[in-house]
Amino acid sequence: DFKEGSSKMLLGLDLRSGSHIAVELLPVGANGQEVLITKEIQDRSIQVFRKRLDPEGNKEVVITPEGLNRLIIEIPEVTDLAQAEAMVKKAGRLEFREAQYDPATEDTKWVTRMDGSAVKRAVPSLDPTSPTSSWRVNFDLTSEGTKEFGTLTKELRGRPLGIFFDGEEISAPIVNEPILGGSGVISGSFSQEEAVSLSNFLNAGALPVNVKMLESYTVSPTLGAESLNTSLNAALGGLVLVLLYIVFFYRMLGAVAGLALLAYGVIVLASMNIPTMQFVLTLPGIAGFVLSIGMAVDANVLIFERIREELDDDHTLMEAIGHGFDKAFSSILDGHVTTFIGAGILYVLGSASIKGFGLTLMLGTAWSMVTAIFVTRQFLNFAIYTLGFKAKKMYGG
Repeated sequence: DFKEGSSKMLLGLDLRSGSHIAVELLPVGANGQEVLITKEIQDRSIQVFRKRLDPEGNKEVVITPEGLNRLIIEIPEVTDLAQAEAMVKKAGRLEFREAQYDPATEDTKWVTRMDGSAVKRAVPSLDPTSPTSSWRVNFDLTSEGTKEFGTLTKELRGRPLGIFFDGEEISAPIVNEPILGGSGVISGSFSQEEAVSLSNFLNAGALPVNVKMLESYTVSPTLGAESLNTSLNAALGGLVLVLLYIVFFYRMLGAVAGLALLAYGVIVLASMNIPTMQFVLTLPGIAGFVLSIGMAVDANVLIFERIREELDDDHTLMEAIGHGFDKAFSSILDGHVTTFIGAGILYVLGSASIKGFGLTLMLGTAWSMVTAIFVTRQFLNFAIYTLGFKAKKMYGG
């Protein structure tokens, strides 16, 4: 039940609330060096964004690549656009810096000595030494990071260690003793939300390149619910009208086709809930599903017309059904294969919303072929042999 929220199917932002953000991967890495945007860079960026935006793995964040240098990020249930943009646009680079005096300029500048790639785990916690109950971030380092951090803190004993995040100084504590245990604390009078956010950034790792915001907007819960209800009502209304028409026009054949269509709908919706498919239903996806219902109806109409022609030629009911399915098969196969190929092209080459339409149409077309050829025939056999409906007039003869 979509309306009650008991379905496990993932819904796109056009069917629920959330934020939609498009970003461009820029060919600029840490410290401004030029980076070639490759598939590996894109995959790493997607992995970082996924860990950053969905650390628990249960928020159903959808990240869709467009070309090599663009990503479409959909964050469900986050309608604060400023918050969503802040989670996306930061590079997430942690740096440990040393204060070095430059005699030429008679100034002190911070020089990066170690980055945050060695952080293995970061956890927010209350700072027991803070009189204001502020939060801090505890971090653990990898084995290599432990050695590097120990060497660095030995060199900086009695001097400040600058902790920077995305170029901004968080704190600069004085190193009293070398830190050799592979763990440390980042304090900065954080609120709980800030500490959790920083921990998520550190656990996800830094983006390999900088990003540029291209577009961002939110979908309200009201608009999402309204779109879903309107789409489902339109789809159900169309299905009911089709069922009434085919039952009126084809009599028993139409009733059997109606049952087959209901079975088809259940099978397709069940297929969309297979966990490994990561299927996300959108408005274009619903359109693809409705179009595939039309394909299923068309396949049944082709079969029924052939059956009626055979009945008009004075064949027995079972002969007419057998010949009808055989003669209609090639036409049904051609139509479904060409539609499947077209939907596949849309899925491969289309943008994010078009991909949803193409995938739904491919899935629906495949199951339409199965239900028209096999399910409908089994239902006809059940009606004839089990229920005893053998009069030709019931089938349009």
